[in-house]
Amino acid sequence: MENSKEKIDYRIGRNTPADIFQINEPRPEGVPGPDTFGSLTYLPGQGLMLVMWCFEENPLARYTKPNEPVHTDSCMEGFINCFPELPGKGYISVEMNANGASHCSFGTGRHDRRYVIDLGLTHPAVEITRGLRDGRPYWQAGCLIPEQLLEALYGVSCSFAPGHLMRANFYKCAEDVANPYWSAWKPVSRLDFHMPEHFGYLIVL
Repeated sequence: MENSKEKIDYRIGRNTPADIFQINEPRPEGVPGPDTFGSLTYLPGQGLMLVMWCFEENPLARYTKPNEPVHTDSCMEGFINCFPELPGKGYISVEMNANGASHCSFGTGRHDRRYVIDLGLTHPAVEITRGLRDGRPYWQAGCLIPEQLLEALYGVSCSFAPGHLMRANFYKCAEDVANPYWSAWKPVSRLDFHMPEHFGYLIVL
């Protein structure tokens, strides 16, 4: 990641969010999605807290069990590579619907992924909040990705020091709705969110 500190896209706060990201890069295959935002925070000794919220009044939410196809519902997603310099490791993906059901897998790309459950690890929990924000209906998904889970996946300590670099992308999509859409934080060059070459650069504060 030579010179990557010169192109940091997002700062990961320590204990409290430092930045908010916005998902506003729609793919032309669909319509623009609803306004969606999020934050990623490092909680020392606990893990990474991913929080995403969407201004959407009636999100499609059919699935209720781990690793069901929540991406076809109204879905918010985070794909995070905690150690982009480690060969053969990859990124954890968390895809969440408004029921709190989520898909969680790990690998280097779309076709070599494994569910964390199948690796004998604990599927992370998702907490859902609904209500009004700035006078607009919204739903929010919060997921703590535990430090213990990350260490089991990467095989190294996940006590992230200031200046630690990661790569990630975040998404909002809904396939099985009247007007489907696929939107990203960092734009992707085709309709495929599993494109780590397009992940943005993140730094832990």
